[in-house]
Amino acid sequence: MTSRTSTRSPGATMAPGPSGIPGGEWPQCPYTDELLIRARRERARRELTLGSIRASLEEQPSATSTRAAARRWVADVLALAEHVTTDKTETAR
Repeated sequence: MTSRTSTRSPGATMAPGPSGIPGGEWPQCPYTDELLIRARRERARRELTLGSIRASLEEQPSATSTRAAARRWVADVLALAEHVTTDKTETAR
């Protein structure tokens, strides 16, 4: 195994590269605590919702009724999305 040594110190300042970030420095993190909290909240809501849908589907007595229930869930979600989209469009006017 070969190893290479560098004469530069880790924090050495270098001319900016093509990205505009000087060598030896990390770019600023675009994520804030608020953004991470919102993402976690959204994921938790999604997991709870999918868990409820799964429980509903597992209660179905047969594969056929499970598929029918899934189609009803899909239709309900799409109808909700259309309603919310219409409300947002009217609000934006």
